[in-house]
Amino acid sequence: MKKQNIIAMLSLFAISFDTYAIDKYVTDNVDVYLHRGPGSQYAFSNAVKAGEKVIELEKSADGKYTRIQLKNGRAAWIETAKLNEEPSYKERFPLLEAKLAEYQDKVDNAEANQQKLVSEYIQKLQLAEKSIETLQNKNEALEEKVKEQGARIESMLNQVDDKRRDLIVTWFTYGGLVAGGGLILGLILPSIITSRRKKERWMR
Repeated sequence: MKKQNIIAMLSLFAISFDTYAIDKYVTDNVDVYLHRGPGSQYAFSNAVKAGEKVIELEKSADGKYTRIQLKNGRAAWIETAKLNEEPSYKERFPLLEAKLAEYQDKVDNAEANQQKLVSEYIQKLQLAEKSIETLQNKNEALEEKVKEQGARIESMLNQVDDKRRDLIVTWFTYGGLVAGGGLILGLILPSIITSRRKKERWMR
């Protein structure tokens, strides 16, 4: 068989394996040595770093070995048990760090918002306390004014009562004088009238 035909067949064979290609991840435990064939009896061909991303090309008949493609394009065989479906910690760590930073930002923002709300609440509480204090002072001033007005009203009422009593006493006094004068007139007038009649009779 010609060399060109062999190369063409190998190319087709490689293409058929490429269509099977599946992403896999080497375990994080240790660096793993690769074999030239699907078994430990094959010589080592290369090594792959722990956690490195590789491409699964095919599996051996017993499924214990998997042919993989490395980042440099070379292919080799590795124990299937040393491959994972999920990305390795090496691959996931930057994502985890990014998520951690995102969550930390959210926590920081939440704390900042909480502090802002607390600060606003404290300011509102202080304003309310000042308003209450102002209202209390105004209330106390009004109470003092009410007391003063009450004292003035009471004093004025006492003055009115005194004047009323004085007026009553005055009217009683005037009434007594009038009654006394009337009594005196009632007693004097008859005698005056009688004496005048006598005098008129005498003069006749």
